[in-house]
Amino acid sequence: MNPLYVKGAHFFEDIQPPHRSDLNLAVVTHLLDNPQVYLDSLHSFANLAMLLPKPKSICPKILEQLEKRFQVVIKNRSQMASAEVAAAILNNAVPRGDLVLVDIGGYFAACLSAIAPLLKANLIGVVEVTENGHQRYAVLPELAVPVVSLARSPLKGPEDYLTGQSIVYSAEALMRECHHIMNGGNAVVFGYGKIGRSIAKALHAKNINTKVVEIDPIRAIEARSRGFDLIHKDEALQTSDVIFCATGNQSLNNHDFNRVKNGAFIFSVTSSDDELDLSRADCNFTVNRVTEYVSRYERLGQYFHLANSGNAINFIHNAEVGPYIYLVQGEVVAAVNYLYENSLDQQIMELPTSIRRDLAERWLRHFS
Repeated sequence: MNPLYVKGAHFFEDIQPPHRSDLNLAVVTHLLDNPQVYLDSLHSFANLAMLLPKPKSICPKILEQLEKRFQVVIKNRSQMASAEVAAAILNNAVPRGDLVLVDIGGYFAACLSAIAPLLKANLIGVVEVTENGHQRYAVLPELAVPVVSLARSPLKGPEDYLTGQSIVYSAEALMRECHHIMNGGNAVVFGYGKIGRSIAKALHAKNINTKVVEIDPIRAIEARSRGFDLIHKDEALQTSDVIFCATGNQSLNNHDFNRVKNGAFIFSVTSSDDELDLSRADCNFTVNRVTEYVSRYERLGQYFHLANSGNAINFIHNAEVGPYIYLVQGEVVAAVNYLYENSLDQQIMELPTSIRRDLAERWLRHFS
C-alpha cells in the first residue's frame, strides 16, 4: 500500500473512538480509486450500515469491492428528497439502534423534517461536510435533529485550497487534450468562496488574466483587495475564454449559455445539478464529444466547450489533495462520536475548538 495510505490508516487508529455496538451510520461519500481507509475507520467503531455513493464520482473498481462488504444504494439527491423513499431505504439497512447520517451536499436536507417519525432507528443527528449542504440545512425552518457542520471548519481549509489547485490542474489537462492552452486568454471565476479563491490564486500564479464574478459584497471586496478585477456576469460570459463555476448555487442558467464567448471552456467545481442549468442547453445545442471528458455545444455559429458534462472536473484525476483529506475525514469521525456522546440542541453547530485542536495535533504527529 502507498505510504500515504499507511499513514492515513495509522492516523485513524490514533483518533478512533470506543466501539459503539448500537450506533449505525448511513454515509454519503465519493468513491475514488484509492484505499478506503476512511470508511474502514468509520466501520471500526460503528456499524457502517449503508453507503450512498455520489453517482457522479464513482470508481467502478472500488464500488465492486465495497458492494461485497456493505449495503450500497446509489441514489441522487432528488431521489432522496422524498421522506417515504429515504425512510424505506434507511429502514431496510437500519432496523434498530441509533443512527447518524453522514452527508455530503445536503442529501437528507429536503426530507429531514419528515423522516424521523418514519424511521425504525433512533435518528440522533447529521454530519454535513460541504458548504452547499450546510446552506441546504440552514434554510430549513426548523431542524428535527442536531446537524454538525464541518463546512466552515478551519480543518477543511487546506482541503478547499488544494481542491482549487486541483481544479486548475484538471482544467489545463483537459484543454491540452483539445489542443488549447489557457495562457494568452481571459479567465473568470464565478464565486469567490474558499475554492473559487484558490482557483483565482492558481490562475494568477500562472500569469493568466483572471477576473471574478461575485454577488456577495464582502467577498467582492476581498477579491478586489487581492488584485482581481470584478466583472458583471454578462461581460464575463462574452469576453472570457475559460469559465470556472464555483458558486455551488447555479452559476449559469439556460439563458446564460446563449451569451458564452465562441470557443470558451466551461469548468465546474461541483455537480451539474448544483452549478449549471443544462436542461435546455442539452436540447437547444448540438452536442458532440471532442474528447472523453469534453463536449462541444454548437448552434447557429456559436459554440463552447463543457467539461465532464458540467460535473466537478477534479474527480477525473482522482481529486488528489494529499494527506489533508484525512483532516476532514477525521473531523467526520469526531463529529459522529460527538453526536453520540452528547445531548445536543436541534440546530446547526460546529465541533468545539478543543476537539479540532486535538485532531490537528494528532495529524501533525503522523504527517509532519
